[in-house]
Amino acid sequence: MDDVQEEVMRTQSPKSYLYSTIAQTHLGEISSIIITTLISNGRLTIRELNVRTKLSIKTIKKALVSLIQLNCIFYWQELNNIFYSFNEIGILKFLHSGDILNHITKKFGEEEAEIIQNVLTFGHIKINDYLSEYDEKTKIKKQELFMKLFSDKWIVKLNQFNFNPINDIWNKIFHDILKNTPRSSSQSEIKRVAEAKEKTREQLKLLLEKSQANIYITQNGIKKLDPNLIVTFNLSRFQKHLRTNAFVNLAKSRIGILTAEIYKVALETIENNSPDLTDAEMEINGLLSGPTDVEDHLLNMEGNLLRDNKIVFNARDISLKLTKKIVLTGSIQTGGRSSQFEHDEQQPSKKIKLENGESSNIVIEHSQETVQNHLNLLASGVTSFITQVSPGRYTVPFYNLTKKLKLFNFEYLIKATLKEHSFRVFRCVLEQKLTDEKSISNAVLLKEKQVRTEVYHLIKNGFIEIQEIPRSADRAASKTFYSFRSKLKFDYEFLLNCLIYDLGECLNIIQNFKFENKILLEKCNRIDVKGKENELLMESELKTLHSLQNREIKFMVKFNRIKSLYDIFSL
Repeated sequence: MDDVQEEVMRTQSPKSYLYSTIAQTHLGEISSIIITTLISNGRLTIRELNVRTKLSIKTIKKALVSLIQLNCIFYWQELNNIFYSFNEIGILKFLHSGDILNHITKKFGEEEAEIIQNVLTFGHIKINDYLSEYDEKTKIKKQELFMKLFSDKWIVKLNQFNFNPINDIWNKIFHDILKNTPRSSSQSEIKRVAEAKEKTREQLKLLLEKSQANIYITQNGIKKLDPNLIVTFNLSRFQKHLRTNAFVNLAKSRIGILTAEIYKVALETIENNSPDLTDAEMEINGLLSGPTDVEDHLLNMEGNLLRDNKIVFNARDISLKLTKKIVLTGSIQTGGRSSQFEHDEQQPSKKIKLENGESSNIVIEHSQETVQNHLNLLASGVTSFITQVSPGRYTVPFYNLTKKLKLFNFEYLIKATLKEHSFRVFRCVLEQKLTDEKSISNAVLLKEKQVRTEVYHLIKNGFIEIQEIPRSADRAASKTFYSFRSKLKFDYEFLLNCLIYDLGECLNIIQNFKFENKILLEKCNRIDVKGKENELLMESELKTLHSLQNREIKFMVKFNRIKSLYDIFSL
């Protein structure tokens, strides 16, 4: 990549910088150039890519095949032209790939992680092709693993529309419906378009629902996944896991470790069915354009799941899933009132009788009353981690809790970087919405000079804005005063862009010092040198190699710390 293209990549936008750097690291320079060009120019044909990138058409075609397969690029056919546009899902899978495999290994095991790794590596796989390498006995076991991952929604069926931009799909359906909706003198054009939009929404929903048909087959009375099914990794499912981790860490910091462990089990119980962070309607340009449309849509999604009891749990559900390693005895102090559960820990464990009369191997190890007390603790207080929907039944307010999660972390960052006074000034501005220096000084008990300094630092870092308020019609400077306000949405976007840029910078620095020492690293990667570096390398080469390893570790630690914040503010 030449200097001009690298400068474009760095300065175009933070996302362009990060995505292009990830593409260059994992997929090579040609893929990175194509992705940078598509981010810059929107959708392009192969001929336009050829003109803008100076790459040969043959090279571009080869790269596009791989990028489409890895969900890094969309394509859309219109008349005789095929247009290509950037798809960030594939790049985000590369960004999270290490964490994905680590989590799957911990939750399921090495074999399941191997399946996920293959799916991530190839973008998607056909189950039959994957199983063809194994003998009959191993095939049965692998089929069970696929079923387990599919049931938990870590892998999903790949559909044709996964390769097409959702905006183009929407526009095609909308224009077809609008064309077939006749104009009428008794109906306004606005109402006609609104009706067409509603019909389009229904058809799009039907299309997405149909995509999950023909998934299973029944063989010898056993339900199995269709071997001809093509599956891909479900990034949305991993984003739910990241949200669970963020909520648990918040509970740990504000309530305590044991209560957070119980909260973690509660969240994992409903994680599979919890609301997605985004959906098709939110990605369509101009559909949710009102000031509260996105919020209403997310709350509506959450409300629908709550009505269907998909995100509801109780103390019994949690007590059955808690591990034996967690000891809850005496973990929470309650009133002196006796209860039928009071001496559960002293009583022998009992087995649950199933409907067929046989005993289950599920053993109640934890007191339901203790778990219930922890749930009450989570439901009370200023921050409600759960809400009670009926006696003994709870749900998680995902949308409202995500807002609080971002605010708590944002305030902590201000306190950690700009110190206590700036933190107090920021909270005052946030609470009063629009205020001036004198009002801030009176509220936070600081001198106006000190307030002016803290306000300057907050404005410089983009945390608050200046609002000019003229007192006369001619907007004379002598009669104008300034107030301050904070818009959290823009603050979060600004911070997220900074974090994205820093992630790209960390990867770019690692890439650069590896390139500078390319000859040494190639020598170390040779088969006859691997494992014998101390014997075959010179002392100066060994020092350089150790220095490179230490620098890489240093920047990867920094990368992971920044990424943990990125995961929170991208929810």
